[in-house]
Amino acid sequence: MSLGRVTARGRRDGKLEACGPMQLRLSDPSYTDRLAHFLRSLGQTAIAVGPDQLEVDTPRSELAIYLRVWAVLYPDAEVQLGNGEDEAPAA
Repeated sequence: MSLGRVTARGRRDGKLEACGPMQLRLSDPSYTDRLAHFLRSLGQTAIAVGPDQLEVDTPRSELAIYLRVWAVLYPDAEVQLGNGEDEAPAA
């Protein structure tokens, strides 16, 4: 798992900026519902937009923490993080 590219956009006052909806793509579609349920159990909005794709609206730094926990729970479930632009590996 590599989260080196998952960073938050910070403001000068130390608060996080909203980065807009981000896409999560899973290498195995059988994990999509599990990841959506996991994120919802943490109070996040996760919408399945395809058999292997979720849309979330969570600050990147917060999402990075959740995806680190997810990777421990499901080490075989690879997740790619993107925001509609170039995608970067997330977990």
